[in-house]
Amino acid sequence: MLNRFRTPAAFLLGAVLLVGVAPLVLSDFRLGLLAKYLCYGIVAVGVSLAWGRGGLLVLGQGVFFGLGGYAMAMHLKLADAAATGQPLPDFMQLYGTEGGLPWWWQPFANPAFALAMTVLLPMAVAALL
Repeated sequence: MLNRFRTPAAFLLGAVLLVGVAPLVLSDFRLGLLAKYLCYGIVAVGVSLAWGRGGLLVLGQGVFFGLGGYAMAMHLKLADAAATGQPLPDFMQLYGTEGGLPWWWQPFANPAFALAMTVLLPMAVAALL
């Protein structure tokens, strides 16, 4: 009976330690890499479940993951520009975007909106398909 609970308990303990200790001991760069690798892991688990359990080839899953990632990237670029005191993200300044920030980028300055869009935008596209 003890053996049946040992593996899930060890996994849970490892996950809690990873989430709790990683921000304390890793630099911002390494923490960002860890977050990126965990996101890739989530995609890999989703594809693995679809292929293994469902027998489906779901290459379209990348569209939904990409939409959510793009929404979060928009927020992060705006937050980085605000932290450096720039009116526009660096790539918009590099290529000479005239007229300021596009209207569809403006709501993504709010982190709550950006987080909601990482979920709602792929859901809306899935509902349309």
